[in-house]
Order: sequence, then structure tokens, then C-alpha cells
Amino acid sequence: MAEIEELAQQIADLPPEEQERLLDRAAALALRKGLRALSDRYRQRLRREARLDQPVEEIWRALRQIREEVAARDCPD
Repeated sequence: MAEIEELAQQIADLPPEEQERLLDRAAALALRKGLRALSDRYRQRLRREARLDQPVEEIWRALRQIREEVAARDCPD
């Protein structure tokens, strides 16, 4: 816990521009980590459903269909 407090103090001591760059970088890393986790979960799901070797085009087609169904349901004309 002391390490976190030290790190927080180091960040607070940075000039505002560097704090902003650091926060932007942390956000980008968090996004990348989240996307990787999402990808891993989706890959696991495909494996469970025995669709891991399914061609990418078929997966994209199915995802497009889902998107269109959701859009039609949530945003009717």
C-alpha cells in the first residue's frame, strides 16, 4: 500500500501536462487490456461452441446480423 501512496505522490508532483500524458497512456493501456480480455472471452466462447475454427467471414457475418437485430429492436424507424 505504501508503494501506491508513493506512486500517487510522484504523479501529483508531475507538471499538469505530464500528468495528462500519463493518464492518457494509462487509459490506452487499460483499453488494450480490456479489449484483449474481451477477445479472450470470445475465443473461449467459440471454443466451447466448437466454432473456434469457423472462418472469420462467417463470424463477422453473424456479428453483423446481431448488430442489425439489436439496432432494429432498439432504434426502430
